[in-house]
Amino acid sequence: MRILVLTEDWPGVPAAQVAGIAAAAWAAAAPSSEVTCLAVGDGGPRTADAWAGSRTHVGEVEATSVDGATMLAPGDGGNRWNPVALGEALRALSAQGHPGPVLVPVADEDPAGDATAVWGGDVTATREALRGLDLQVLIAADRPLVGFHGMSSAVRDGREGDQALAVAAQAQEERWSAIARETDPGARTSLVGPARLSDAPGTGAAGGLAYCLAAVGGHLTRASARLADLAHADDVEADVVVAVGGVLTPRRLDHGLVPAAAALAGQRAVPCVVVAPELHVGRRDLMAAGVVGSHEGEPGEAGLASLLARVAQTWTPER
Repeated sequence: MRILVLTEDWPGVPAAQVAGIAAAAWAAAAPSSEVTCLAVGDGGPRTADAWAGSRTHVGEVEATSVDGATMLAPGDGGNRWNPVALGEALRALSAQGHPGPVLVPVADEDPAGDATAVWGGDVTATREALRGLDLQVLIAADRPLVGFHGMSSAVRDGREGDQALAVAAQAQEERWSAIARETDPGARTSLVGPARLSDAPGTGAAGGLAYCLAAVGGHLTRASARLADLAHADDVEADVVVAVGGVLTPRRLDHGLVPAAAALAGQRAVPCVVVAPELHVGRRDLMAAGVVGSHEGEPGEAGLASLLARVAQTWTPER
C-alpha cells in the first residue's frame, strides 16, 4: 500500500520529527508499504521550522528558502509576528528585487503589536515599495476584517454576556472601520468578490495583520492548501492519506491541516485519517469534512510513537 502522511507539530514534538516517527511506525508495521511523510507545519508564524532549506536573516526576520519560494518567520525564535520588523524585512526584500514568492504564514495568530505598524506609518508608500514583490499571506480563517461576522465578532463569540468585552469589541470595530475607510480605496481589488478589501474573507485573520498585508499587495491564501502544494503532495500517489497534528477543534477542522489532507484523499477516492492528541469534534463533523478515521493519543514523543504504531497496524495490516 501507498501511504501519504502530512504532519504539523505534535505537543512536544516538532513537525519534522513527527514525520520521522510516522515513517518508522509504518516501516515496522508494514515493511512492504510505500510511505511518504511530508512535514508541512500549521501555517502559523513558525511554520518555516518544519521545512528544510537554507536560512538567512533579513533584518530581524528569518528567511528560509523552500522550493523557489522564501518563507519568513519571526527572528530569535519568536512565536508571534512583530509588525515593525516584518514590514522592514518586506521592504528590504523588495528593494533587493527579490525573485519568487515571499510567504508570510500568519494562520490566525495575533501579532506582537499593532498590525498597522507593518506599514511603517505610511500605507501608500509601503504599497508602492512592495509593488514588485510576490507577497503571499498564509491564513487560517475566513472572517472579514469588519462587519457582523468580522474580527470583533470573533472576540465576543461565546462570551456575549461579558459587558467589558463587548465594549472593547465595539471600540475595536470602530477603529478598524475607520482604518478601512481610509485604506480600502487605494488597495488592490479583484473583479470578483467583495468590492471593499475589508469585506473580503480572511482579512480579519491574525488580529488584522492579514488585512494590513493584503492592503499593500499581499495575496491571501489558505495556509494548509498552499503548504501542501509547496510540498508537492499532489504528486504523491496514495491509498491512504493521514493528517497528524495538534488538538483538533472545530476551527482547525475547517482551516487547519485536515482540509488539505481530505482534499488530497478525495482526489484519489481513498480514505483520509486524522491523528490528534485530542478530538473536540464529533464523528458527524469529521465525516462531513471527508475524514473516515480518527485516532487520539498522548502528548510527547513516546505517546505519538505508540499511537502511530497502532494507526499503521490498523490502516496497513500485513496479510
